[in-house]
Amino acid sequence: MTLFGRTHFARLIVACALAACVGLVQAQSGTQLDKHARKIHHKLAKYPAGRYLHLVMRDDSNNYGALGQLSATSFTFTSADSNTTSTYSYNDVERVRTDKETIGEGTEPRHHIRHLIPIVAGIAAVGAAGAVYAAER
Repeated sequence: MTLFGRTHFARLIVACALAACVGLVQAQSGTQLDKHARKIHHKLAKYPAGRYLHLVMRDDSNNYGALGQLSATSFTFTSADSNTTSTYSYNDVERVRTDKETIGEGTEPRHHIRHLIPIVAGIAAVGAAGAVYAAER
C-alpha cells in the first residue's frame, strides 16, 4: 500500500466533498442572526411595546419613537417625528438608547411604596422620641 493508493485517494476525495457540503449548509442558513443583530434583538426584547427609544442606525442617522412588535429578523418602530410605522432589520441598528419619556399604557414610572413606609415610620419614631425628650426636660 502506498500513500497515494487508490483507497487513500478515494477517502481523501470523500472527506473534501463532505467538508465542502458542511460549509455550504452553514452558509445557506439565513434565518440565524449574526452576533450584533442578536444583541440588538436581546436589548429590544427587554422593553415593552410602546416604550420610547432612541435608535442610532448604522448610517449614523437617529430615530426617536415607540417600539412596536418584534419578530425573528425585524421589528416595527413608530417614528416620533412623522408618526409613521416602519419595519427595521436588527442589522440596521447600531445602538439602542433609552430616554426618560415613555409612550403607552403600563409604561408610567412606578412608585415604590415599600420604601416609603419604613421612611415614614422612622420619621414618626424620631418625632415621638423628640417629643418625649422635650417633655422630660
